[in-house]
Amino acid sequence: MTRMQHLPALQADVDVLAGADEATRLDGLPSWDSLAVLLVISHFEHVHKVEISGAQVRACRTVGDLLALIPLRS
Repeated sequence: MTRMQHLPALQADVDVLAGADEATRLDGLPSWDSLAVLLVISHFEHVHKVEISGAQVRACRTVGDLLALIPLRS
């Protein structure tokens, strides 16, 4: 599964990302805030079984950067 194929599930859990694509800048989203960061963290823990930190999420500049945090599975 490609990272872009993970986008719909992320959008379902983090509604502020609805309609976003890989190039969408997070700081350009009106509702990108600490709650959105927590929702991203929760999504990664529950869907991908991966722990990420708030600092990792805040370091992301685009939706593509968030998707790049998803580990590739063989």
